Amino acid sequence: MLTKRMQYQLLADRLASLPAKANARDFTPPLQLCWQAIESAKAGQEQEALYHVLEGLPERKEIIEAILATRPGFHPEMTSLASIANDLPPIEWIWEGWIPRGMITVLGASQGSGKSFVVTDLSWRIIHNQGFPDGSPVKRPGANIIYVDAEMVPQILNQRSQRYGMDRSKLFVMLPEPGEMIDLGKQRYQDRLSEMTAVLNPELIIIDSLSSVHSNGQNNVEDVRLLMSYLIRLAAWANCGLVLVHHIRKPPGGAGRMMNFDMGMEDLSGTGFITQQARVVLGMHVVQTGPKFDPNGPREFKMLKNNLGKYPEPLGFRFVPLQPEGVVLGWDKEAPQNYREPSQLDLCKEWLMDVLKNAPDGVKVKSILGLGAEQGFGRATIFRARQELGEYISNTEGRKSPDNRWKWADESLANAETEPGAD
Repeated sequence: MLTKRMQYQLLADRLASLPAKANARDFTPPLQLCWQAIESAKAGQEQEALYHVLEGLPERKEIIEAILATRPGFHPEMTSLASIANDLPPIEWIWEGWIPRGMITVLGASQGSGKSFVVTDLSWRIIHNQGFPDGSPVKRPGANIIYVDAEMVPQILNQRSQRYGMDRSKLFVMLPEPGEMIDLGKQRYQDRLSEMTAVLNPELIIIDSLSSVHSNGQNNVEDVRLLMSYLIRLAAWANCGLVLVHHIRKPPGGAGRMMNFDMGMEDLSGTGFITQQARVVLGMHVVQTGPKFDPNGPREFKMLKNNLGKYPEPLGFRFVPLQPEGVVLGWDKEAPQNYREPSQLDLCKEWLMDVLKNAPDGVKVKSILGLGAEQGFGRATIFRARQELGEYISNTEGRKSPDNRWKWADESLANAETEPGAD
């Protein structure tokens, strides 16, 4: 398929008697008429044939000027990967495997899940060379951090950073002009952030949050495209990490389940263009680890999108109380597990443990089976519970002896092997 520029180029080449291979069907009207006239003209009369076929057409002058302005024999430069490979920077990471350098990372979760706590914690780790939550080293210890506080509550950031014991002279806050809100859709706010970046050479830029940083909203692709284009250029130019804090839509089942909703990329607010432009998308949610949901419970922190490598295993974090008040984050290298209702076997194991712990001399197997039946536990379930408790239960005599008792083992010896043939 020929573009308009290519069609003009072919016509200019043909008028200059240069090789120009094409078919009339490749052209669009009225340039198709021009090609046919030149092709059918006698040698040396191509230009007269062109002028003649265009007579009476309203766009005659425009077409002729466009053809004459086209340099015959011109071919646009085509860039191969090999021609630019040596000038391309390698892929690097601020936090290895989690936050890339020179690219956008989106951190999405519901309100109240702890997104701002996480970026504050990461800032502290970079500034004070504390290592990242999975043990990865900090690449530029003591580097500056820029925090774009679009939520306009700097006292919260100040309180949290104080509780971390953070060197706040390394944490630079971008605030709005008096009486305004930060709008990175406007050139003057883009210029302010660009100038801060040029002077401070930050390791990380945090924008908290997307919904508050753009007056035109986050659902219109064209509006978001301009903002994301600026942020992409900024991160690449500064060669730093850029974390864009983002919210999620109300999930199925209503807003009451937002904090413990296990989200995907499609659940992030606004147009999908936002996550398309991010190279990494991170998500987090509260994990219900008990019968009742606890908004202060542990969180799962995981990767939802990665264009740069393999997906790391999810991490977990919890709020660690400070004295006399406040919290910091405590990280775990494994994500917390969701609570599940105990099965009949789980209940039987718990019951059997209680029975044996309250009988120092042990209990005869026949008695256990009778007591279990009263609780609704069948013989097979009881023996399965005995098997799963393994080394915690010992036999006082051979398992076939009528006087054999099951006895709760000393827990300090819990890892010792039981006698061969124990039930």
